Amino acid sequence: DDMGWLGYFIGKSQCLRALSINYLPDGEEARAFLEGIARSQSIRHIGIIYLTNDEFTSTVRALHSLSQLEELDIIDNNSVGPDGWSELRTLLESGVCQLNQLRLDGNIYIGNAGRGILSNGLRGIGSSLKILVLTNIFIGSEGLLALVPGLTNCTGLEKLDLSCNEFSLAAAGLASLSDVLQSDEVNLKRLDLCDCHINDEGLQAFTQGAAIHCKRLDLRKNESITTTGLSYLSNSIRSDSCRVETLHLQHIPVGVEDDGLEILALGLADNKSVRSLYLDDLDDGISVTSAGWIAFSKALCDTSSVNSTYLSNHSIRNIWAGDAGEYIPHQEISLYLQLNGEHPQYAARC
Repeated sequence: DDMGWLGYFIGKSQCLRALSINYLPDGEEARAFLEGIARSQSIRHIGIIYLTNDEFTSTVRALHSLSQLEELDIIDNNSVGPDGWSELRTLLESGVCQLNQLRLDGNIYIGNAGRGILSNGLRGIGSSLKILVLTNIFIGSEGLLALVPGLTNCTGLEKLDLSCNEFSLAAAGLASLSDVLQSDEVNLKRLDLCDCHINDEGLQAFTQGAAIHCKRLDLRKNESITTTGLSYLSNSIRSDSCRVETLHLQHIPVGVEDDGLEILALGLADNKSVRSLYLDDLDDGISVTSAGWIAFSKALCDTSSVNSTYLSNHSIRNIWAGDAGEYIPHQEISLYLQLNGEHPQYAARC
């Protein structure tokens, strides 16, 4: 009876904006509770956590009348089967909920039924979607290929988080994502690909599209990237069309070795957009010799000629080490960065 009364008040409330559901009772109580949710005219955010397949399916079915729903978070529902995911797909395809945010996190058994959500479901949401989080759901290469056609309708998307998925063999899917990102209709500002097992081939496949449209690019913990992969990234950020302002490369060990720094410095030398660069922690048994620092110093202030000094990178203002964001401990580089940040109009006089 308690859940039934709670459902009654939820249905009547004009003030309730957010509701998280991580338990449903059996029988009549659950039915009354979900009927109350279905009557709500105020709920904007729903979180569905740890439910069984039947509980999940019944809950999603109750959302079909919530035209005002803006945010839907589905987290760690690992007992959900094909019928549950199909119900979610039906909800999204209906276009009833014009979501601003959709988050699927930790649903590791999403399977083939989930791939239908990624394609057809996203088409139903369309241009209203601004934030899409698909983390730790094991979508892999096939899931990524299914996702991309749906993204073409999400023209208002500003943040895409695909972290903690398995993209080691997803070069084709990443290339398809790059093609979408290069479309004039895409407005993506942030792309997170942390801990996706991306290798050099994968990085080559998508980095051009990502550099053109994303202001924040997160590639942390893709430890298979070598200097070859960094060279692809370097070529992309040196392009005049690069829009990346914040670049995360923590836990890519080669990024803080001399060869890696020299490759990154080549890209930064001609870059006009990057403001902050995050590298790995230099205290983890990694030492950078003078060659690596000289390359960065030259990118920031090339003193070989007056013209080279003028054309050096006067945009980047912060180079950080590690997840804690400790400042790179190099006096000369710190001075150039400080000058870029405080007096960019005079930076060319370094």
